[in-house]
Amino acid sequence: MGETPREVAFCAHAVRQTGLFMVKDALLDSRFSSNPLVTLDPAIRFFAGVGLHDSDGEPIGTFCVVDMSPRILSEDQSEALEIFGRQISLRLQAVVQRRALEQALTEKERASAGLRASEELFRAFMNASPFLSYIKDAAGRLLFYNRSFAQRFGVSEYAWLGRTDEQLWSRKLTKSVRTHDLEVMAGGKMVETEEHIRNSDGSVSSLRSFKFPCHDSAGNVLLAGVAVDVSEEVAHQAELERYHRELEDANDQLRKLAVTDELTGLRNRRSFEERLVMEFSLARRRKRELSVLLIDVDDFKTINDRWGHAAGDEVLRRLGMILRTTVRLPDLPARYGGEEFVVLLPESGEESAMGLARRVMQRVATEDWENQPLTISVGMASMNESLENGFQLVELADEALYAAKRAGKNRVMVHSG
Repeated sequence: MGETPREVAFCAHAVRQTGLFMVKDALLDSRFSSNPLVTLDPAIRFFAGVGLHDSDGEPIGTFCVVDMSPRILSEDQSEALEIFGRQISLRLQAVVQRRALEQALTEKERASAGLRASEELFRAFMNASPFLSYIKDAAGRLLFYNRSFAQRFGVSEYAWLGRTDEQLWSRKLTKSVRTHDLEVMAGGKMVETEEHIRNSDGSVSSLRSFKFPCHDSAGNVLLAGVAVDVSEEVAHQAELERYHRELEDANDQLRKLAVTDELTGLRNRRSFEERLVMEFSLARRRKRELSVLLIDVDDFKTINDRWGHAAGDEVLRRLGMILRTTVRLPDLPARYGGEEFVVLLPESGEESAMGLARRVMQRVATEDWENQPLTISVGMASMNESLENGFQLVELADEALYAAKRAGKNRVMVHSG
């Protein structure tokens, strides 16, 4: 059976009309008397039909009856035809809706399957990752955490879902974490921090944490975080810092040993000479006074020979203490070598230097020495314009020291030049 052209179809009239459309005798109806469906095969003489519509009232077809002879429908027959038309429309609407529902369910299932696959892929990726990861809502409830997170805290992968910070941490830690989380969500950008957490076994780990805000599909703000265990790195850094401190302490000790006389604790000759060069240059440039005392223990060889080297060392140590506690703050006492000591006196002239020498001799004279009384000889020299360097000043003090020795020891001699 072929398709009837719309312009000759009886149904085209029925579908545009509200209610029953009926043609009792097509040959007597001017609209159809020359219609090929009437004049030719199949020679329709009678037609009755009602339009079929979808749920929105749009036409979708017709339900009709035809006859090759003229006919008149009774009122009951006409009403029955209209009822059948309405029932068919409802059935067709139900079929359309069912197909639409089936299609929607198919699409939903397809979407759900895709979502499940995507979620499984996301979870597989996060669980395989070496870092701890989690997502919280704005109230601080855990919405997601990965396997590394669960293992770190010794819980199952779902046990803490829906729990808040207050339910998981101490009051102090909760306040700190919650305050920081709110600041990150309000700030709208990623924040990096280093955190120290207690593991399920009681040990403490160091985590480098990255927190950042994100949003769910409804636009609600969430807090996401990832953390990397940097305990080994922190421990290595601490070990490195400890090594650097020990190295610095060792270097300080070496520097101290390089400028300190081990026996007396005073500066050694090298340190004295470095300071001498600096002070001499400063005194000559600024026209300041500068003096040197050179001190020698009288009859030190006799002490060593009679009482032993340990007794001699003790004499030198105690003399070093006397010098250290007698000189002024800017003065520099040092062991010059053997039983010789030297004192550098910045901004001190002959009178001031002589005063210090006498105080030192007085301290030596009143000291309670273990084996025999001790005396010292002191040579003193002060800076003058003829000197070209500090070593010449020491030479002048050395000459004065030998003059004191020749004069009978236990005295102070001033270089007269």
